[in-house]
Amino acid sequence: MAQAQTNWQQTFTDLENRWMNAWKDKDEKVASGIMADDFTLSSAFLKGKTMNKQAWLQLAMSGYNCQSFNFDSIKVRRYNNTAVVDSWYQQQATLNGKDRSGNFLITDVWIKQNDGKWQVVSRHSSLLEK
Repeated sequence: MAQAQTNWQQTFTDLENRWMNAWKDKDEKVASGIMADDFTLSSAFLKGKTMNKQAWLQLAMSGYNCQSFNFDSIKVRRYNNTAVVDSWYQQQATLNGKDRSGNFLITDVWIKQNDGKWQVVSRHSSLLEK
């Protein structure tokens, strides 16, 4: 059981890093492939609204610039074809020239599609107080 958890931990650590590297490197094709078509983001920055996949990609590939990021810790809980990934995350980034650096708590929900590929369907991000 511990080995299986370690394998899932590494699988989702790799997926999370691949997604954020695609954002950092402005690789829209890779980011889009990682995200499910019905992806939604919720965040305090959105003031009670959610953001869909297309809006996230547009923002991530244009006005949002990441200089660096790091996952301090990642915890994976898998339930059949669904995984919940909780992480402590930090980034150095700007959004349209404004600082968006900080430490965050992130929860991502991943689903295993019919073709066996994992895609993220939901992200909730909370900025930690400085």
